Amino acid sequence: MKRFLLVFWLLLAGIAWSQNTVQDNAALLKIVLTKYYANEKPIVKDRLQLLFFYKEKANNTIEISEGCKNHPVLKNYVSEIKKQIQAPKPLDNWDKEFELLFTNQHQYLQKKVQAPVSLAEFQSKTATNGENNQRMMIVNQPIYLPNNYCLIKVGFYRSIEHNSGSFILFQKINGQWQWVEEFNRWET
Repeated sequence: MKRFLLVFWLLLAGIAWSQNTVQDNAALLKIVLTKYYANEKPIVKDRLQLLFFYKEKANNTIEISEGCKNHPVLKNYVSEIKKQIQAPKPLDNWDKEFELLFTNQHQYLQKKVQAPVSLAEFQSKTATNGENNQRMMIVNQPIYLPNNYCLIKVGFYRSIEHNSGSFILFQKINGQWQWVEEFNRWET
């Protein structure tokens, strides 16, 4: 009986943690989308969409830990960042967060973002229009750190050069995620 209760509580805690992560991811995604879609126009009939959102959560690479080792706050968490990067994670997408974020709320933002796309869909749409003003925003899997910090890499891809990106540091203060800093901005 004790074993059953222990397993039950562990299962319940796992479900609660998983749900909290989806809610946290959705809150962080809302901040990122609001920031980067601020100057985009809502997509209505015959209006060309300029900024697309990549539907997969991109895997983090070792370059993230390299980019954080001189940061005043994150240099203390480099080993934790490396552990999370090296832990194998299954491919995941932003569907659950989009559903949570855009169900009965944030409709104006949803008109700007539209439906997330795959790389093939993005390349097909940009080839159809033949213009070089369209780009795709790629948001990596969030890296949750001690002391309520979260690190996310955001990149912008175009079919030709002029790709760019940066790291964003968030902190959860009084139960709300807040943008702390954007750093290590890069462009090609």
